[in-house]
Amino acid sequence: MAITAMDTVQRIKLSTVCLALFCSKFVMAGDWQFEPSLVIDEIYTDNVGITSNNEISSLVSQTGVNIDTVYQAPQAIFNFSSQSRYAFYSHDHDLDNDYHTIASDFRLQLWPNGIILFGGLDVENQSRNSVQNALADIVSADTVQVETYNGGIEYNIKNSAFIIESAIGYLQTNSEDNIGNREGVVAAISSTNGTSARHAFWEIEHDYQELKNNGQDGKLSKSEALIGLITSYKVNPFIRYYDEDNSGNLRNSNNSTESNSYGLGVRWLISPRLYLDASYNKPIGKNLDIDGKEQGEYVNAKMKWQPSIRTSIEASFSERFFGDSYGLNVSHRNRRLTNTITYIEDIQTLTRNNYVANVVGFYFCPNGNAAVIEECTVQDGTVIIPDNPNDPNDNGYQIFPIQEFTLVEDNVFSLNKTLNWNSTLELPRTTITLAANKQMRDNLDTHIEDESSAISVSFKRDISARSNVNLNLSYTETNLLMKTEQERLDRYRRYQLSYEKSIQSSLSLSLSISYLNRSSNSTALNYQEGRIGAKITKGF
Repeated sequence: MAITAMDTVQRIKLSTVCLALFCSKFVMAGDWQFEPSLVIDEIYTDNVGITSNNEISSLVSQTGVNIDTVYQAPQAIFNFSSQSRYAFYSHDHDLDNDYHTIASDFRLQLWPNGIILFGGLDVENQSRNSVQNALADIVSADTVQVETYNGGIEYNIKNSAFIIESAIGYLQTNSEDNIGNREGVVAAISSTNGTSARHAFWEIEHDYQELKNNGQDGKLSKSEALIGLITSYKVNPFIRYYDEDNSGNLRNSNNSTESNSYGLGVRWLISPRLYLDASYNKPIGKNLDIDGKEQGEYVNAKMKWQPSIRTSIEASFSERFFGDSYGLNVSHRNRRLTNTITYIEDIQTLTRNNYVANVVGFYFCPNGNAAVIEECTVQDGTVIIPDNPNDPNDNGYQIFPIQEFTLVEDNVFSLNKTLNWNSTLELPRTTITLAANKQMRDNLDTHIEDESSAISVSFKRDISARSNVNLNLSYTETNLLMKTEQERLDRYRRYQLSYEKSIQSSLSLSLSISYLNRSSNSTALNYQEGRIGAKITKGF
């Protein structure tokens, strides 16, 4: 990881120098904010290896530097946030390592007519294998460093006649274990009519991605165009065209991932802030759906409602090559409460979300009972671990396979359905935050589905002007290879209580205690972990 971190630093330095030389004339009158800080973080865990038995405790000591920088100018903005940590593990110093997290982006307006240069860098320490441990972090020493670079040009115009938003850029992702690496071009353009439109209205969108890795590539293209006639009535006719084509030399490229159609519809202006689109659409040609059936005629509907300046609701229903398709976007805020709900269906490839199941050994459990793993012997090849005086071939024993899920190269298209819900309630001294998400992944090559969901509730209470206490409760569930013989269900429950106090304007103290419980239908993966932590942050 140290080599990767060094490469990252070198790239940051080069990018910074180039940006400074190229953009100096645009940013002379800017304002810099620079906030460095020193961090010492001590965490004691009673199960650092997150195992079901033979737990090992460890004191994980982290020291490092945080840097937060913001630069703002009339034509430019630059954000940079980084955390560098070196972790010491008392139980095994071979694990000692450095970790880096970076979130950085910039936007530079080159000309007043809407041309913007943008770029970004993200460095994260993600779970090495989220199926083995979805909540892995630095303390468990089971992460990989993932770097993502992006850059490109935007062209945006907004006036009373029309609105155009467009961008084209380059994306590259590098993972420490080389799984999920990808690079390619990403482009998007959208246009709608402005408020001064009197005769015609339109909505045009096009999204394109071309990603590749190790000689494999996936092209994702989706377009939708709606053009209508403005009349003096509340019902306005329009024509609609839709085209989607996902292609490449991936494993499931022989399956149909294409749909295109046209249709006639009407826009019903129910009120100045509410309208409903409905169209009847006919496929172009004789394309097949993902199940090999001929695509048929379908109804497309969309509703957009803005009851107030602080509230908006968008919902849609349509049909794509995989069947019925839905969309939802809800936003609401007032003086104390903020709510956002989104539901998105998209096609992805070359990610870190593809797994295969492998049998790595067997349990020999008495009387067929695998509920108590300590009573079972483990056979790996011809070796029985641990030694057991009982004969594994005895009729009182039953064999249970030991199954592992291996993270593999994601060289297929997958359908991802994601629901997110975030709410924040801000009271005079208390803040309550709710975050929930659910994602279903359908491998379009094997049609095997994985599902994950998570919900967390946080209660933050200000004790004084300089101190607060925070209670966080979270529940995470993963269901892998659903409706197969290898199906596995894992549940994580975490409870954390923390206390923060600002000792001085530049010195703060944080204390925390947490408990984590994992339960699985594969009992060998059950474990519990408790942590106690203390962190000091000194700003400069």
